[in-house]
Amino acid sequence: METLDKEQQFERLYATPPVYEWELIVNPISFRTQMTYFFLLFSILLSVIFFLTDSGAFSVVPILGAAFLCPWFRYLVNADKRHYYAINQYGMYSISEQIIPEIAYTIVRRSAWVGCAICVFAAIFIGPMAFVGAGGAALMSFTMTNFRSIPHKSQCLFDTSAILKNYRANDYLLRTEHSLISLIIPESKLTPIIEVIKQYNDTFEEEFVDLYKDSKFQARPVILEIVR
Repeated sequence: METLDKEQQFERLYATPPVYEWELIVNPISFRTQMTYFFLLFSILLSVIFFLTDSGAFSVVPILGAAFLCPWFRYLVNADKRHYYAINQYGMYSISEQIIPEIAYTIVRRSAWVGCAICVFAAIFIGPMAFVGAGGAALMSFTMTNFRSIPHKSQCLFDTSAILKNYRANDYLLRTEHSLISLIIPESKLTPIIEVIKQYNDTFEEEFVDLYKDSKFQARPVILEIVR
């Protein structure tokens, strides 16, 4: 029997129809909205302080910064995520992607092209010295012209034994001898998922790890919807 290398095993894993699958929409950080409001209020407070200390035009800088950064943080950096998981006889894989409207990517790409044009005109009329101190901004503009959603894939190959570690509600880690994968499992789907994993592994263990016992502030993912 031909022995497959790791890359070929991954290809076989993704090409094989799933025996069991589930899909979720998840809020990645449960306190993201509160954090956004905090930054907005803090920026307003800074503007008031600058205004009272006769800082002139600088009094509007914090508010302008918050007007851009708060929506970026809330709706782009910490957007809801769609997680798809599938299990077959060769292992398990997941595909995760942020749920961001295409219009947001279009705005960023077009803004990046405007930034590129500004850099080109600056180089023509001012010379190469125009990039001194602004090289990072120029590089970011050229990089962001292809800004688009990129799904993140991860996988775990079965190899006769598996351990399912539970860190907190819905938060799991499946570990086999040579690989592991992070999982978000709703309570309603836990039993059938365990039965499928047992079916394709000679030994199976469940383990609870109180990893967040002493943590006061947790960026805890919250399941918003069980799609299937």
